[in-house]
Amino acid sequence: MWPSIRKPGMLSRPTTTETRPTMNAEDKARPVVGLALSGGAVRGAAQAGALSVFDEHDVPIDIIAATSAGTTVGALYAGGVPPEEISALIGSMTWPTATKLAGLKRLGLFTMGPFSELISERLDGATFADLDKKLIAVACDIITGTRVLITEGDVGKAVQASSAVPGLFVPVEDGDRLLIDGGTVDNYPVTVPYEAGADVVIGVDIGSQPGTHRPKRILDVVVAAAAVRSKSTGVRIVDVDIVPDVREFASFDFEAVPEMYERGRQAAEEAMPKINALLGR
Repeated sequence: MWPSIRKPGMLSRPTTTETRPTMNAEDKARPVVGLALSGGAVRGAAQAGALSVFDEHDVPIDIIAATSAGTTVGALYAGGVPPEEISALIGSMTWPTATKLAGLKRLGLFTMGPFSELISERLDGATFADLDKKLIAVACDIITGTRVLITEGDVGKAVQASSAVPGLFVPVEDGDRLLIDGGTVDNYPVTVPYEAGADVVIGVDIGSQPGTHRPKRILDVVVAAAAVRSKSTGVRIVDVDIVPDVREFASFDFEAVPEMYERGRQAAEEAMPKINALLGR
């Protein structure tokens, strides 16, 4: 069992008074800023590129709600890892280092245990309470078909649950729940930061664009199918909607990570005038 992932009643629609981040005196004049990061596999490198621009322009981020690949990026960023390093980590991943084959009786082809351990190691075993920013990881309980918002417990395990693409990766057990990729129910969680107390929400979506590449392997087909499904259920009510142009890249195109990073930077730079206006500067 995953002991501290959830307290009864805490993960369904948090209230503003319970979850609004603590702000110092000079921050009180600005709005609470939320960030929504979609799923999209290795294309998460584009989200890291966008974050590097936010850092350069001193865009404050108080709350991060993320799904799947976005949870990887968001968790590392919330733990103080620089965007450039996040991108490099994504580019350095390989199937043998991030996954291992599951047994024939398991509920997926691969287990993401090594990936979870990698994230935990980079964050020095951090829990959600140790992070610099409030993180909300989106997963799905495959038994009930409901969205699960993870706000407590081991960050590496939460990333694993949020990224467990059904059929491809083994689900994560949490008591009576069986958690899979959050993209199944909410691939672009733009409403979650508002529910958690954000006044302004910036979204970086890497998962909703129609691809221009033909899938080359079963992994591409599985992820592409998940993206199509999520597009039919997604919500796009967000103050700033950043969509890096990563259509030409396959979901697991590790070699293209540097280019995806730059596409994310470009899209974020184009959005900065609107972001600055919303922040009143």
